[in-house]
Amino acid sequence: MRRFPTLMYHRIVSGRHPAPDPVEAPWSVDLGVFERQMERLHAAGRRGVSMDQVHRTLAGGGRVPPDWVAITFDDGNASDHGHALPVLARHGFAATFFVCGNRVDAATGLSRAEIREMHGAGMHIGSHAMTHRFLTTLDGAAERDELAGSRALLEDIIGAPVDHFAPPGGRWSARTGRVLRELSFAAVSSSAFGYNDAGRASFAYRRIPIVRSTPPARFDAIARGARLPLLPGYARAFTLSLVRGALGESGYARARSMGGAA
Repeated sequence: MRRFPTLMYHRIVSGRHPAPDPVEAPWSVDLGVFERQMERLHAAGRRGVSMDQVHRTLAGGGRVPPDWVAITFDDGNASDHGHALPVLARHGFAATFFVCGNRVDAATGLSRAEIREMHGAGMHIGSHAMTHRFLTTLDGAAERDELAGSRALLEDIIGAPVDHFAPPGGRWSARTGRVLRELSFAAVSSSAFGYNDAGRASFAYRRIPIVRSTPPARFDAIARGARLPLLPGYARAFTLSLVRGALGESGYARARSMGGAA
């Protein structure tokens, strides 16, 4: 089975767009590092694409080409427009930006005009719910409001369908999946760790976090779909799932705030 990676970024930081707190810092990538990562993809003959491009290709019976690397960003931070967009455009890359509804027009979030500009530049806009609450902590009515409200807001901004979703904190359930399907979402970019089958469409795609501590050699290995460098990541993902199960969502959230865990 040939595999393709989906990269998961959060915030691209600089003096202009710093990380707002220590908890987010490990998940942030320095602007200079991000520029070099995109340069390495381009130099290796790879093409950054959105999850819309990936899913449409697979759902249409095609295969993800060997040079494609899917790129995603969560949250809807101002650095998506200020830093990521110009770097991606410089290389002719596309990406999916999952925007949290209540961060639109917020101090460190994207403005409506910026979201429209990114969409017009060929970037794919997806939903990251309304308030970034973990969906698994909500009742059914509140969860539906999170999903439907964010979608309506973003569709009003870009004047186009918003049918891809990334769950805040990677937390979602079978109920979430049912509601997303009822709302005609096409696919989920999950926080499940790993590669994806390059020949098969899925409702839920795996992703690989790119963070402050990701070294260049590991980034290159991920981009080419190498399996061995991901073994520590699989082990960490398994350990975290056990911790979440033991502590529950509220306990895990408290531990994360103290220790910066994913």
